[in-house]
Amino acid sequence: MPQLVKQVIQYRELTDKVHSRLVWELDEPVMHQYAVGNALDNLVPPSAKVDTDLSENYDEPLFNKKNHLKIMEPVGQHGLLHIQLLPKKFLKSIFVEPDSIAVDLVTSNSGALIYEFYNPTPVNSIIITATCADDKENIYSKIRTNSEDLEFRQYFIRKALKKTDYGKLEEPKTTYPEIMTAEQVALYLQLKLSTVRNKTSSKELPSVKIAGSTRYKKSAIDALIKSS
Repeated sequence: MPQLVKQVIQYRELTDKVHSRLVWELDEPVMHQYAVGNALDNLVPPSAKVDTDLSENYDEPLFNKKNHLKIMEPVGQHGLLHIQLLPKKFLKSIFVEPDSIAVDLVTSNSGALIYEFYNPTPVNSIIITATCADDKENIYSKIRTNSEDLEFRQYFIRKALKKTDYGKLEEPKTTYPEIMTAEQVALYLQLKLSTVRNKTSSKELPSVKIAGSTRYKKSAIDALIKSS
């Protein structure tokens, strides 16, 4: 949904030892809606400008040795805060103050997860405390496969958010199209992506070329499973 945005603050893990903080300012609040899969720079309104005096790279990890992070930022009302992790990482736990902050989760084209925190309240500052971990659940690939499914993204957010009113959560079922990518096949067959590519090269997995890209027919994969 479009949201009224006045300021954007972005944290980005550049390496496991370096991170950046960018501050984007607007002259007045504007309505903005991003497209799923956009790069971090494109998650801000086109009219926003980087405040170079407040933006900087830091020669230190974004997370401490125990993979913990605490950020307190004066984003103001209608402010956005983004945290982009390194590829194959996710936030295992998230505490947000105030409780009314809206949280979303999107994917970048670089293989990284981006967490978004939106402040619709008149409270000036927000506080985020989080713990990072390896993405052993393939959250990035699952969200990428179900990029239009808001429920799927919210499941992983609610699983990480430390709130008492969510109760028991069940992961939504992944839906697979008839024409699949290698990443989708890896999820579907519960194999490593490298295994899918190797089996494709050895012709163990049936594939087709579409506009020069390798794709897989779900019906052909299902037929292979039934015959084995």
